[in-house]
Amino acid sequence: MTDPINTMIQILAAIIPLIIGIILFSSTILSKWRWLVAILLLIGISGPFFYTLIFPKFHPAIGVNINLVLSLFFVWTCSVTLVLIAGIRIYLAIKSKKR
Repeated sequence: MTDPINTMIQILAAIIPLIIGIILFSSTILSKWRWLVAILLLIGISGPFFYTLIFPKFHPAIGVNINLVLSLFFVWTCSVTLVLIAGIRIYLAIKSKKR
């Protein structure tokens, strides 16, 4: 796991879907705090992934590959959840405008 290209691919595989989900979710929030919510979601959701990505460099004896996959799965699950919530909110907004 010390290969920098592999590490960069893992970072991009986690961050790109997360950023898309956060952009869609924050676009449905109609308050002045939406950028604060977006930044807090980005830090809160990607924090465990970056911790497990950096952690094996300090403690290589611990089997971190499973932890890295679980944290990547956590990021993807949160991204899908944000996209689904944003889709539902957009659908409800369009449906209420038609009435």
